[in-house]
Amino acid sequence: MTVDSYLELFTTLFGWTFYGILWDVLVGTGIVFLPFLGILIDNWREPAEGGEFGTVTGLSLRRMEMELFIALLVVVLAGQPAALTPLNAASLNYTPPPTLIDPTPPTATVAAPQSTYGSTGFTGSPATVNIPVWWYAVLSMTSGFNHAVVEGLPSAADMRTYEQQARLATIADPRLRQEISDFFSQCYIPARSKYQAERPATAAVNALLTTYGPDDPDWMGSHVYRDTPGYYDTLRATTQVSGWVYNPARDTEYDPAAPPTWGRPYCKQWWEDASIGLRKQLINEADATSAGFSGLVVAIAPALASEQQNDAVAKTV
Repeated sequence: MTVDSYLELFTTLFGWTFYGILWDVLVGTGIVFLPFLGILIDNWREPAEGGEFGTVTGLSLRRMEMELFIALLVVVLAGQPAALTPLNAASLNYTPPPTLIDPTPPTATVAAPQSTYGSTGFTGSPATVNIPVWWYAVLSMTSGFNHAVVEGLPSAADMRTYEQQARLATIADPRLRQEISDFFSQCYIPARSKYQAERPATAAVNALLTTYGPDDPDWMGSHVYRDTPGYYDTLRATTQVSGWVYNPARDTEYDPAAPPTWGRPYCKQWWEDASIGLRKQLINEADATSAGFSGLVVAIAPALASEQQNDAVAKTV
């Protein structure tokens, strides 16, 4: 069984030892039997006061049987220390988290505590302590669950690095800031206004919200707007966007004989293009202002799909 600190190697054993002593006192003085006496008295008094004549005895016996059975079950499983579930000192261990100074720390046990607790404190700790069956199961389950969750979390060092890098990741390029502002006003605002007015609840939209979260429509790169017909696939930039080549088939409002300098992409193209799309530019800008930021996101959240990792970087910037 894994514990969470050097101290718990000993306090776990001593705590259950004290519990065993307390239980022996309760049994020796008879205090532990008082609840059973209370059950007998209640089940004699209450039916006699409220039951009809002739039914009191049967009602009292049935209630008494049920309540005594439940009380005995609680005592046997959660009160009485049982030899069936001994807590052995040899089964307890603690592995501290790795650090830069000690990347592979040794596992501490009661026999080799890797601390002074076993020598100058908590000397003479018991080798085996009997504990109730119920609490043995609770300890085992919670210990395994807690450590499974902790193992799945990124290390604290990674999180501190991520926080620092996220603060550094900004949009330093004024041209990109202006383009983001244009996209916000020309694509995101119209798409969000339409979404708020229509509130589509189709299976496709619900699937996107399930995958990317209910707050997905609240940012410019929303998959709801990108992947739902009638939003980014039909909305276009209202002005020419630098870097986007004029396309006669798309930019039909211009005279092909006198083409404009730049074209007006659809919002979906404007955001998603693999070379000059806004999301790609944001990721590049994040790495330029905070070196390696996108790679750090992948390291911290490897379980996320690459699409969600790219979204996380773009959102941060």
